[in-house]
Amino acid sequence: MRKMKKGLALVLALVMMVAMTACGGGGDTNEGDGEKGAKTEGGKKELLVWTFLNPNDESGRGYVLAKAKELYESEHDDVTVRIESLEWDTMTAKFFAATQTGEAPDVIWVNGLNLGEAIQLGVVEPFENLFLKDWTDEQFADLDDVRFEYGATDDAHYQLHLSTNVYGIVYREDLFKEFEIDPNFESWDDLIAAAQKLTYVNEDGMQVYGLGVGYNEKSADSNYLRAQLFTQYGDVVDENGQANWDGDVGQAALQMQIDMIDKYKITPQSAVSATSEEMYADFIAGKYAMVFGGSVRIPTIKSQCAYDPDSVKLMPYPSSNGMDGKGLAAGWNVCVYSGSEMKEEAGEFVETLCCPEIDKLWVEEGGQIPLLKSTVDACGEFLSQPDNEYLKTAMEMLENNAVAYNSQYVISGYVTDLVKSMQLAYVEGKSVEEALATTAREFNERNNN
Repeated sequence: MRKMKKGLALVLALVMMVAMTACGGGGDTNEGDGEKGAKTEGGKKELLVWTFLNPNDESGRGYVLAKAKELYESEHDDVTVRIESLEWDTMTAKFFAATQTGEAPDVIWVNGLNLGEAIQLGVVEPFENLFLKDWTDEQFADLDDVRFEYGATDDAHYQLHLSTNVYGIVYREDLFKEFEIDPNFESWDDLIAAAQKLTYVNEDGMQVYGLGVGYNEKSADSNYLRAQLFTQYGDVVDENGQANWDGDVGQAALQMQIDMIDKYKITPQSAVSATSEEMYADFIAGKYAMVFGGSVRIPTIKSQCAYDPDSVKLMPYPSSNGMDGKGLAAGWNVCVYSGSEMKEEAGEFVETLCCPEIDKLWVEEGGQIPLLKSTVDACGEFLSQPDNEYLKTAMEMLENNAVAYNSQYVISGYVTDLVKSMQLAYVEGKSVEEALATTAREFNERNNN
């Protein structure tokens, strides 16, 4: 495994710590009281968990987390679990800072972009030192997939992957049927041709576009450029950790993004300033037939859309140059702090989060792709319902069309870099080559790769 220099990683962590001092914890919701490591009135040990989920929720993922807490405490008479709910976008940085001050939690939800840094800093404990050492081959095989292998080495696994979001194309099946379009695209040329048919003015006078995307740097998400990088390279950096998008693949992809607006006219010019949130809102309103999107968005889309919710479907990215389309499998990584005085108990809590009973709840209550292969059969009736068909598709995409974030180098900010390339080329008029070279250089300098 290629290693980031620990000195550099530590400097980055200290920079985060300084930045976070000014951030405060104004949005935090705490479940329980007391100092970290203190015993409760009953003499129990206290296990501290940091997450963005709210265990007081009456449904969804927070509800499942609360059930996992109940199950764990019922099996550990001497331990009580204190869950602190922090802001998702600052939580990992706070964790890095807390490892320097002795205030880190025992269990932490780590952002996908930051797992590699957490491993290189040595602040997350290999599960092989905890519960995995007692697992059978059958148990390991039941959990093992591209998500669990994220960040792993030949002899160490550091995280449990929750809230999996598999990226592809979200589309409206009703419009595909109306225009007699087969969604089983063999290439991007097929998708573009379909998007041209789906670009029309509907009976209400609304302009509908075939393919939606948002290129605003303030809320960046998936796009054609990222899809091509993952499909053809499997990563956004090369073997030396350098940005890989300024070569032939990136140049062709960025030009295609421009052509989708100006040449094929399947994406509106307004996409250049639209955020990903605005793109999803427009899809919900019926202004797009297809959008670049993630599987976790589908329940919200189905609950709010102005058309038949059962028509909302998910498909993988089409093939490119004979290679099956690949999209990111993003999510959150549940880790054990290596400096915890309760590592064994913390590991057992993580193990509870992926036990069959709780995994079934993650699916049926949390709308999450199963962690365990055996859960697919346990949730067979639930997954067979039309409302949940997208989960089955996402599971198939996870197995056949997904790659995980790079965990060997610091890659923070790359998504913004990719959409900035579009801004430089389309708005500022720079050449495709110059736009990509600029953002690649900025990425490499910022991350010291």
